[in-house]
Amino acid sequence: GDDVHEHVVEEVATDVVPPTPTSSSPSSPVIPSSSPHQSPYPPQPQDAVGSSHLFQQVLDTCSALVLRVEGLENANAA
Repeated sequence: GDDVHEHVVEEVATDVVPPTPTSSSPSSPVIPSSSPHQSPYPPQPQDAVGSSHLFQQVLDTCSALVLRVEGLENANAA
């Protein structure tokens, strides 16, 4: 009976060992995946919409700044 138990433990250990090389590299991705855990995967589409909206805001701000700078340059030139 003990031999069977030890064999099972060895099998589990060998099963765990192959992921260990991979889990050593995911140990760094665990930090990014902690934020998806805070906001689960379903909200990600909302995040995409929010980021595109934010991107649009940034674009609008940049174009507004460019227009202002061009206006200032034109005013200085005149």
